[in-house]
Amino acid sequence: MPLTLAKETMDMNWKDAAASGSSQILLEGDMIVPDSKPDLQEILRCQGNVKIREKRVTDDRISFSGDLEISVLYRAKNGERPLYAMQASLPLEDFLHIDGLEKDMETSLDAVPEHLDCQIINDRKIGVKAVLGVTATGERQNHTEILSGISGEGIECLQGILRMEQNTAPLKDRFTVKEEITLPSAKPEIADVLWQTIDLTEQDIRAMDGKVMVRGNLRICMLYCDTEGNLGSFCEKIPFSGYLEGEGIEPKTELTGTLQIEDAKLTPTVDEDGEARQLAVDVAVSAALQGRETVEREILQDAYAPTGTVTLEKETITYPVTVGSGKNQFSLKERIHLAESEKPLLRAEEVWGEVRLSEARTTTDAVEADGVLTVSLLYHCENDETPLCMLERGIPFGQMMELRGVEEGDAAAVQLRLDDLDFQMLSEQEGELRAAVTMEAVVLRDETAEIVKDITPEEEAAPSPMAGAIIYMVQPQDTLWKIAKRYRTTVEDILSINEIENPDLIYPGQKLLIIKMVH
Repeated sequence: MPLTLAKETMDMNWKDAAASGSSQILLEGDMIVPDSKPDLQEILRCQGNVKIREKRVTDDRISFSGDLEISVLYRAKNGERPLYAMQASLPLEDFLHIDGLEKDMETSLDAVPEHLDCQIINDRKIGVKAVLGVTATGERQNHTEILSGISGEGIECLQGILRMEQNTAPLKDRFTVKEEITLPSAKPEIADVLWQTIDLTEQDIRAMDGKVMVRGNLRICMLYCDTEGNLGSFCEKIPFSGYLEGEGIEPKTELTGTLQIEDAKLTPTVDEDGEARQLAVDVAVSAALQGRETVEREILQDAYAPTGTVTLEKETITYPVTVGSGKNQFSLKERIHLAESEKPLLRAEEVWGEVRLSEARTTTDAVEADGVLTVSLLYHCENDETPLCMLERGIPFGQMMELRGVEEGDAAAVQLRLDDLDFQMLSEQEGELRAAVTMEAVVLRDETAEIVKDITPEEEAAPSPMAGAIIYMVQPQDTLWKIAKRYRTTVEDILSINEIENPDLIYPGQKLLIIKMVH
């Protein structure tokens, strides 16, 4: 029985090709006050940011190195100004052991400070203790060979369609946003920048033909001292937009990934009146995106020989499919009450915030996320000895996004992003905090399919004696293919003999005349 096989290679992400791991790293070190800065009296704010400079992947292990960049805002002893700032970095070098990780996998690594403690050791030294949360994943696109069709005499084939998702080439790029902004006329001119916060907000990423459109806002907030040593603060949003070239990207491509700020510089410049009331903004943004699109592959589901014997080599594959994705923005509003031990509010100067995801889960037709909004408020106190105070709060929240088709147990990848934050003083003991948060979710579900990888004709054996014709009563779950295969006939013969026009319209209890092929 000569057969002609049509084979093709199918790319897909196998379930067992993904490897992931996480760990916590303790980092300790000292910060020394520069000679140009006065002695320490009180630390008001301490913030860290991890920059990974290098990563090396081997089997079951990912090594990495970088820095923990630390910024400190403090009150000084006998300082001429109300606040001073200093920066330093601690070197970081470690590794994660991840079972199943292979050196040729596409890997991603993320490290964030989960806890940061800055304590004054003496007038010129700060002791730093940090707990970093490190997560890493590896994914390799695997290839498997399948039978898409078969031809030859005496063979019956059942063709099918396999709908699955395939990754396009990952898109990694970098672009720069440069802008010059001018302070409002009511703001004093800039003498020294104490603290700067630059965030990517209202991000919009869309696939187009051969490229990706990115747009959003840079939310820039700055705390500074003016020429007389007084504090000033300033916030503004700068819109940006552009295109990234992407091989294999189409409008229907689903994109996942993030935009991140790699480097940022705010440089005060003078205006035409010679006053430092302008800021030169230079921000480098990196894009790490992955495209995924649904493809349909024609596959051979089953085959048999009515007058012979064939052996099928089958394999069960597991692959992820996107159940749904969505993005929405929601508001948080919280009354902040000062404790008896906290000094009363005179005026809010600056507010900083960060959102972190605690847990994400799926329920019927929805994704639920729990998170925490961490807020730090710098304010002027009604106290001559301590003119500036810091208030810190952690505000838990929950949010639900409706996504039809989602079921409990599906895997949800959720991102939270803080788009806006504002604090309004209500009294010397109370204020109202308002935040705008964006939630993005992609829900995946593992599907399985049985594919035919090869078919081998066997030597024909004499069939067992059987009647040439029977009357068969259709059972639940029966198909004409199953019946024809069982009785070594063909679907076409059953349709013709029983005068059936639509092969999909058979029903339990229906009687069919079956003419079996016998030698």
